[in-house]
Amino acid sequence: MEQRFTPSQHGHPAGTARRARPSWGYLSRSVSRYGVVSSELVIYSPDVSESDRRWAEASRSYGAVAAGVALLAWIGFAAAGISPLVAILVIAGVAVLVGLLLARRTRAVRRGAARVSACGSLLLAYGPDHDAQRRLDALAETMQHASASYRAGELDQQGFERIWRATYAHAQA
Repeated sequence: MEQRFTPSQHGHPAGTARRARPSWGYLSRSVSRYGVVSSELVIYSPDVSESDRRWAEASRSYGAVAAGVALLAWIGFAAAGISPLVAILVIAGVAVLVGLLLARRTRAVRRGAARVSACGSLLLAYGPDHDAQRRLDALAETMQHASASYRAGELDQQGFERIWRATYAHAQA
């Protein structure tokens, strides 16, 4: 399960349109069948350009998109009667080349990002794992709330960036 933002429960003021979601980073969670929760919060540096952050987000979803496109290309090559060996070489070559270009393009953003991760049992409500999860949840909630408030027009650009910088600094600590 991945959480991107929390929608605002408030309507936006009359005459103001909703703003685009700022690309501050992401929160990713997964739960195993034995109740172990793994969470990762990634907060991009506020000093990185919006364009570079968008490339980083595109890079994150590249694997799934590439697999889907590769499948469609395979079907297209098969329908066109192209040899399976040639088809797989072309598909793999293009996929690897695009993946390498994306990785190179987003390297600075990924290296400068603050990462907080936690892994622990849902059954235990105490201990160092629980404390790490609470810290991660507090940071994520701060960013998600600030993002939702900014999108709804309740928070201006400077206010959002101030919260983002403080959360980024706290996440790096």
